[in-house]
Amino acid sequence: MNKKKYSVVSAIKHILAQIGLGIYRERRKKIVWQNSPSKKTHQRIFTNATYSPWIDNKNFQKIYSIVKDHTLLDKFRLYELFELVKQTNDVEGDILEIGVYKGGSGILLAKASVNLKKTVYLLDTFEGVVKAGGKDTKYQGGEHFDTSVERIQRLIKKYKIKNTKIFKGVFPDDFTDSVDKVSFVHCDVDVYKSCRDIIEYLLPKLSVGSIIVFDDYGFDGCEGVTSYCEELRENNNFHFVYNLNGHGIFIKYKCD
Repeated sequence: MNKKKYSVVSAIKHILAQIGLGIYRERRKKIVWQNSPSKKTHQRIFTNATYSPWIDNKNFQKIYSIVKDHTLLDKFRLYELFELVKQTNDVEGDILEIGVYKGGSGILLAKASVNLKKTVYLLDTFEGVVKAGGKDTKYQGGEHFDTSVERIQRLIKKYKIKNTKIFKGVFPDDFTDSVDKVSFVHCDVDVYKSCRDIIEYLLPKLSVGSIIVFDDYGFDGCEGVTSYCEELRENNNFHFVYNLNGHGIFIKYKCD
């Protein structure tokens, strides 16, 4: 009986797969870590949406083929970065990625914004995660150290990218350049204090219409970032969107 039931379900799943559909059993899982000051609930997220514009976007597909082996981000998050950064065309300021790792998303931002006449700053310690603390549930510091400035420079040279500046060090603590206005921020630093220090430094530099994307907002193990974003939501100068791909997105729509 069980075998028969299993074969019927398998057959149904196979038929649905042929037309791009699937059956998923929802599993609700509440994950709690002992060192976490707040308890976040996580479960695997599925959606019934089907529209997939990245498939037919030839420019994105070309860039994606270049960067996919140099990033931990999936195509859905990469496509969102690709689209959002272009929407800051008329917003004053440069583009910052903090947390470059192996360079894939930074290269994508540079390629996507090449016609915007803005500088893309690629900022990383290139020695791993820093400032992990009590609000972080997974990271202890030093993770993602397996990269280097030279690796990013090779990618920039290989793909003839002209609109980037690389900075090695803790941002903003060690930052020596001067960025007066910012139109787009991709914050991918994994931990609470890094996020807080970065955004507090950048807040007065963010132009109206600027966008901040937190890569780690919706993922278990990154509750420090989730907690910081929930604090930032109290700032009435921003609209907030939780995209179910895991991104937390802030759009500055007014100044104090």
